[in-house]
Amino acid sequence: MKELIKLENVSKKYDGRLILDNVSLSIYENQSVAFTGHNGSGKSTILKILAGLITPAQGKVIHSGRLLFHYVPERFPKTNLTAGQYLKRMGQIDGLTHIEVEKKCNQLSRDFFLEDMLGTPMKSLSKGTLQKIGVIQALLTQPDILLLDEPLSGQDVDSQQVFIKKMNELRKNNVTILMSCHEPYLIKSISDTLYVMEHGKPVKGDIGNLIDSCSDALIQ
Repeated sequence: MKELIKLENVSKKYDGRLILDNVSLSIYENQSVAFTGHNGSGKSTILKILAGLITPAQGKVIHSGRLLFHYVPERFPKTNLTAGQYLKRMGQIDGLTHIEVEKKCNQLSRDFFLEDMLGTPMKSLSKGTLQKIGVIQALLTQPDILLLDEPLSGQDVDSQQVFIKKMNELRKNNVTILMSCHEPYLIKSISDTLYVMEHGKPVKGDIGNLIDSCSDALIQ
C-alpha cells in the first residue's frame, strides 16, 4: 500500500500536559483507521496533526505530495448562515458548479433526512444535525483523506446506517478514513485498523475483541 502520511517522533503538549509522546506512525492509502480511548487521551489531537491542522511541539509530519483532506469536527461552529447556504458555499470552494452543488446538496440532504432543515440558520440546529451538515459537506467532493471526530455523536439510528453505508462506499473508491470514535459498532463497521490511545501513544488494538453493546443490525 502507498504511504500517505508519516509521523516521526511527534510530541504535543497542552497547558504543560503531554498529550502525544514521541509518536511514530504511518497511514496508508485506502486504510480506515479508528483511534479510540478515554476523553483527553489525544484522539482529536492526533487527527489534527495528521491533517496538518496543528503543529507538533517536536517531531515531523510528512505528507506524500499534495493531499486533499476533508475534516468533520466533533463540535461544529454555529453561524447565521442557513444549512443550505453553508453547504452551497463550501461546495463552490471545492470547485463544484452551481448546478452540481444544488444536485449534491439535495441528494445528500434527502439521504440524511435533512431536506426540511436546509433553510434553517445553523445557530438554531442541534448538535446532531450540525454533525450531519458537516458530514454532507465532507461528501460533496471526494477527498484523499477524510477525518472524522466522533462522527455519530447525537445522530439518530437511521442516519447512522446511512453514514456507515457512505463511508464504506468511499473506502471502495480508495479514500483513506481516519476517525476518532468511542462506538465499537462503528469501528467494526468501517475500520480495518484500530489504535487505542494510551499514555500519549497509539497502541495497536484488535477490532475483533471490541465489546459491542449496540444492535448488530448497524454492522450489516
